[in-house]
Amino acid sequence: MTARFTILGQTGIRVGDAIDTQWGSLKLRAMLGALLAQPRVSVPAAELADWVWSDGGDLPLNPVQTLYSYSYRIRRALDSMQDRVELVVANGAYRLDVDRKSVDYFQFRDHLDRARALVRRGDHQQALDVIRGAFGIWRHQRPLEDLRSSRADAWRHRFRLNVLLPAYDLLCGEYLVLGDYAEVLEVLEDLDHHEHPVLLKRRLEALYRLARVEEATELFFSAYKAYKADVNDAAADDLREFHDQLKENGVAGSRPREGTAGVLVPEQLPLDVPMFVGHKEKFAELDAVAANPGVVIIDGVGGVGKTAFAVRWCHTRRQNFPGGVLFADLQGFSDGAIVDASSVVDRFLQGLGVPPDRIANPDHRTAKLQSVLSGRKVAVVLDNARNAAQIHSLLPLFSSCVVIVTSRSRMSGLAARFAPQRISIGPLGLGDASELLADRIGERARGCGALGELTRVCQGLPIVLKVLANHIAQRPAVPLNEFVKHFHERGVLDLDATHGPRAVFMQSLRALEPEARVLFRTIGAHPGPSITVGVAAAMTGLPKRRVHEALDALTEAHLLDQAGELDRFKLHDLLREFSAGLLDDAEQRGAIELRMLDHYLRTAERADQLMLPTMVRVPTPDDEQDAGALEFENVTSARRWCEAEAQNLLALVRLAFHTGYYEHAATIPQLVGQILLRKGNTAEVLNLLHTGLAAAKFLGACAEEETSALLLQIGYTYLLRQEYRRAEHHVHLAHLGFARAEGDQTVAIASCLHTGARILVETGSVIMGIDSHERALLMLRQSDHPAPSMEIGFLYRAGEAYKNAFEYARAATYYHQALALACEIGDETSEATVLHLLGALSFARERTAEAREFAEAALFKHARLHAIGNAGEACALLSEIELEDGRLFDAKQYARQAIRLCGRAGASLHEATALHVLSRILEREAQFDGAVEALERAHVIFADLDRGRAELVAAELRELQVELALPAARSESPVLDLDR
Repeated sequence: MTARFTILGQTGIRVGDAIDTQWGSLKLRAMLGALLAQPRVSVPAAELADWVWSDGGDLPLNPVQTLYSYSYRIRRALDSMQDRVELVVANGAYRLDVDRKSVDYFQFRDHLDRARALVRRGDHQQALDVIRGAFGIWRHQRPLEDLRSSRADAWRHRFRLNVLLPAYDLLCGEYLVLGDYAEVLEVLEDLDHHEHPVLLKRRLEALYRLARVEEATELFFSAYKAYKADVNDAAADDLREFHDQLKENGVAGSRPREGTAGVLVPEQLPLDVPMFVGHKEKFAELDAVAANPGVVIIDGVGGVGKTAFAVRWCHTRRQNFPGGVLFADLQGFSDGAIVDASSVVDRFLQGLGVPPDRIANPDHRTAKLQSVLSGRKVAVVLDNARNAAQIHSLLPLFSSCVVIVTSRSRMSGLAARFAPQRISIGPLGLGDASELLADRIGERARGCGALGELTRVCQGLPIVLKVLANHIAQRPAVPLNEFVKHFHERGVLDLDATHGPRAVFMQSLRALEPEARVLFRTIGAHPGPSITVGVAAAMTGLPKRRVHEALDALTEAHLLDQAGELDRFKLHDLLREFSAGLLDDAEQRGAIELRMLDHYLRTAERADQLMLPTMVRVPTPDDEQDAGALEFENVTSARRWCEAEAQNLLALVRLAFHTGYYEHAATIPQLVGQILLRKGNTAEVLNLLHTGLAAAKFLGACAEEETSALLLQIGYTYLLRQEYRRAEHHVHLAHLGFARAEGDQTVAIASCLHTGARILVETGSVIMGIDSHERALLMLRQSDHPAPSMEIGFLYRAGEAYKNAFEYARAATYYHQALALACEIGDETSEATVLHLLGALSFARERTAEAREFAEAALFKHARLHAIGNAGEACALLSEIELEDGRLFDAKQYARQAIRLCGRAGASLHEATALHVLSRILEREAQFDGAVEALERAHVIFADLDRGRAELVAAELRELQVELALPAARSESPVLDLDR
């Protein structure tokens, strides 16, 4: 949560995206600061006056009246904020009704509380990240800067003594745990150790860990003598005892941990299981083989607890991996879509803080992941792998990591190249299984002879043990001996010919209400990894409220698991197999599948209409019923649905294709493909589109238009991936297909020409690209179906092509035509886009005044539309313009705003541009550390997006480092202060 008020420094209020610390006079800020320090507390006027006015005699003649006057002016300032905050005056007292979490001081304290909780859990890296976040909130300012009174001085003293110094102690403690000893010395450099003796101990320990024994001894004797001189014998004796322990332990030097600029420490582990029993010897075996980087295969039968074993080991050995933990469920043995290597790469890049969508080419993404992980000690868990082929391309990326692969397969295909270690997980032993079963059943299992027999029936499979225990616990009146007899006769579900968990699952299912049983049988027809309440309601035809209750009952019975959201659930593989086998009526299954597919199609259609209102509509099957399709409140909710359902959609389309629902399989990919592309999910989109294409071909000549539309989308996706040959091939096929299709296909063919023109420009054939742009535009204008929004895009893309050819006048002509058309139809988004392009064009033509006018107009439009990323891009352009014009202060302000906005929106290229501009400004102002920091950050981004500019930045960085006699590589760099 972003702070709305600041008191750790000057008293500031948030106006828009910025904190304003000059919103009022000094006394107004002092009064508001005093009230923010004690939110929702009624402060009498006399006490508030003591806060606001110093003891030097500046008290007004009538302080009560003056405070009342101030309150009116403060209210006016608060009215400028997005959410109203009440300043209440009642019974001679003042109270500010504001949430504590919106004040930076209380955010600072909340961060520290979270960090302490993480320390108690043993999650030291996450704790360190949270503490750093706390210090980022404070930024080493003087708290209550606008107050000069003795009350404020006393508050600042308490803050330092009770909050700040313990925070330093916590920070140093975590650095020591994680081996960052040099960081401890840097943190404590300017602090008075005598003020907080614990910090003195932290410094001593860091010195000893760095083998700087002489310096540590000198510091000890100096402090010891000072304590003695102050007659503080207790402190002196405590320090001596601590120092003696350090010497006795003989701590040796250790190299500080090396980090990678801009890379996070990933924490992707699922939650640990509340109770884990057995496999102690396996833990010891894994400890031994995981002492060095390498691959470990954990195999065993489904449901035996391989994932729980791997997750528990990683949780309990988390301190061994300072680089973090990466986790991916590969869904190798689920009926849903198997997760491919490119999706795993994207997930891991996201966990490491590297946005995958800013790297278009998949091979470059893979190389980026390998580069980021090189030399880092990370635990990588590849869970539920189907076979060696699924992970073969991933394993070389983790050369310095411990890679744990769980699978039902023995992965023999990996032996030749990777020589993995192997740990096979078998069923729990009788004692361990009995302990787990007894814990789940409760008191009546203690000392019961039947417990052993029940355990044997389960064959030591943890998933069966848990379901069986829940089944028994719900029948407290039935003796355990009765269950033993019952299950000996029935056996358990098809684990092998005679013993499997089916009977146990069925007994649990029969104990539920009829609706829950029907629902469990129905959702077995869903092919994806998770299912929502809305989908389940569509499949059953029941109201959502009743479906949610039934899903909760299934979860309670351990037949379902919660999937991270309140309305999303998932089935374990064995339970999915069990559920699917219950639906044996082919006609009934077909009806359920059709309702499910209709639901997804209509929901996808609504998302498409909301998110891409100006696009040419994809024709969908006529149907008067909405199939329980979701209604989206806004664009954000539609986008989130598409992202959350991406794997389900892929599985659904494959199901539709294999079961003969070709119309659904061909239509759904067209509806969601463009939406998913916005997050850079090109691999998933291509899978969807290619499956849809195969389905469209089965529909034959009547689906020529749908086939061509899919080919065009596939070509466009390859264009975004910078795979230009494939893009050109599919766009050409789409063009031929639209030419054969019935009806007027002018607009579609124009779209093909337009996309082909973009491919030509991107591959350097700018003149040919311009010709194709011109032909596409002419064809669109000659169409009997006007498409003004599409024409705007055609116009400004043609303008960009002319700009690339340095024909600036022609480019300006097309931009102005696009702008006029956008104004005519009231398309403010396109209007803002074209204004930005005109600004960039004018800047390239060295017309800075004209460029500034266009860029400022674009910024105003984007701000009105709340388009954060686009506003950041406009700020980046303005920063370049102002720098060129010699207006350094304005350039710096725009650059920092661009960095903030582009960073939030993922507009990486423009963020790098702003960082580059900022580095040049800081260099001129002799702020060389900041200049180097900005260049380093810019280079990291340009290296992925624009190699030419990356080389330019790298050369500037080398020159600056040589000039400053700085080393070429640094393990840590100063944090860029964006608020200075």
